[in-house]
Amino acid sequence: MIEKRLDEIAKMLGGEISDDKFKDTKIKGVSIDSRTIQKDNLYIPIVGEKFDGRIFIEECANSGAPAFLIDENYKIPKSVSIPYVKVSDTKKALQDLAKAYRDELDIKIIAITGSNGKTTSKNLIHSVLSEKYKVQKTHGNYNNNIGLPLTLLDFSKDTQIGVVEMGTEDFGEISELTHIARPDMAMITNIGDAHLLKLKSREGIAKAKLEILEGLKDDGIFIYNGDDEILKKILPSYDIKQKTISFGTSTGVDFKVSPKEFSSTYTKFTYDNEDYTVPLLGSHQVLNGALAVLIGKLFDLSYKEINKGLSLASNNANRNELIERNGFDILDDAYKSNPQSLKQGLELAGYLDGYLNKIVVLGDMLELGDGEKNLHYKSGLDIDPKKINYCLFYGPLCKEMYRASLENFPEDRSFYFENKNDLIDKLKLLITKSSLVFVKGSRGLHMEEVIEAIYDIRV
Repeated sequence: MIEKRLDEIAKMLGGEISDDKFKDTKIKGVSIDSRTIQKDNLYIPIVGEKFDGRIFIEECANSGAPAFLIDENYKIPKSVSIPYVKVSDTKKALQDLAKAYRDELDIKIIAITGSNGKTTSKNLIHSVLSEKYKVQKTHGNYNNNIGLPLTLLDFSKDTQIGVVEMGTEDFGEISELTHIARPDMAMITNIGDAHLLKLKSREGIAKAKLEILEGLKDDGIFIYNGDDEILKKILPSYDIKQKTISFGTSTGVDFKVSPKEFSSTYTKFTYDNEDYTVPLLGSHQVLNGALAVLIGKLFDLSYKEINKGLSLASNNANRNELIERNGFDILDDAYKSNPQSLKQGLELAGYLDGYLNKIVVLGDMLELGDGEKNLHYKSGLDIDPKKINYCLFYGPLCKEMYRASLENFPEDRSFYFENKNDLIDKLKLLITKSSLVFVKGSRGLHMEEVIEAIYDIRV
C-alpha cells in the first residue's frame, strides 16, 4: 500500500499542509471509512448525497489516523488535533492520489470491464498469474470511481501485476477510471442488458465499455469477446491503434477454445489440443476460463502453471455457488441478475444431474430501462418445464416473468409473491429430498435472505 510522508502526499495533490512541522508524518495506506480505519491510515472523508465523512474526523484520529485530507473551505473543529492537507475536493483528491501513485509503480495493470463475468474473470486471472508473479486485484466489486482508486492505493511497491475491474452505469464513468489506472491490457468480457436505464441500448452499453480504450497505453493490448455480436458490430467503427486480440468459441477469433465437459464441480475446455479445467459451474465459465488462459500465455506461463492456477481459483459468495445442505442443494446466484446471466443460470440448473426436484426462485432484474417489462417476460419464456419443476417469483417486475411462465407451466407449478416471507413459506413446502433450489435476483431484492431462511431446514 502507499507509504509516504505527509509533505509528499501534499506535493502529489498540489495541496497545503496545515502546519509544516508535521511534514514528516508517516502515512501508510488510506481509508474513507471511520469504522475500518487502521493505524497510520490517511483518512479521506468523502462527502455524498446521504453521508458526510467529515463528521468522523475526530473518531478517526482516536483510531490512529495521523492525518486527513479536507476540502479547503471546510472549517476544522477546534477539538481536532491531527494535521491535514487542504485540497479542492476530497473525492477528486482520492482519484488524483491513486493516479499519481499508479504512475510511480513498476507494474502492469490489467483492466476488465463487461456486463457479466468481470469478477469471475478477475479472480481466475489473478489465480493463474499468481503462479509466477506477485499479483494484487480489486477487492470484491470495488469497481467505481471510489473503489478503483482505493484498490490502486492498496497495491504494494513490489506488486508486479494489478488486476482491476471497471464498472459503469452511465457514459463517461469508465473513461474516468481508465485514465486513473492507465492499463497495459484492457478487456471486455461481453455486452449484455445490464444498466439499460441510462445507457438505453446494448450498443450504448458497448460504447460505454469501449471507453476503456481511452486510457489504454499506446503499446498496450486490447482483448475482447469475439463471440459477442454487439462488439463485432460496433468495433469496425473504432480506430484502435493498440494490438487487438479476440477470444471465444466461434470460427475466426484469434484465441479459439472449445467446450469439452461440464459437471457439478467443474467446467472443462480445450485450447490447441490441451485441456483446461475451471472449478466453477456453468457453460459461461468456458469464456471466463479462456480469458485467464490467454492472459497466462501472454505472460509466459506454462501449461502446468496455468492449469494449477485455474484449479486454485475460488468463486465469490452468491455467484453460482453450489451449496450442499441437509438433503437438498442450493445453487446460490443471488448477487445480481440480468437477462444474460439469468439465462446462463437457468441452463446450469437444467443440466445439473442427480436431482428429483428442481425449483427456481427469481427476483426482479433492475436497471433495465424502458424495456424492463418485456425483458422480464422474455426471460420467463426461457424457463423450461422439462428441466424445472417449480417456479417462484418475487418483485413487481417478476410479475411479467410469472405471466410468461404460465404459457409453459400449469398454475400449480408456478407462483408469484408480493411478500418475501410468503415465498419462503411456500418454498419450504416444496423442498423435498434431492431438491435443487436455484436462487437469483438483482442486489436490491436481497434474495440472499431466501437462502438464509432455508439454509438449516432438513428434508
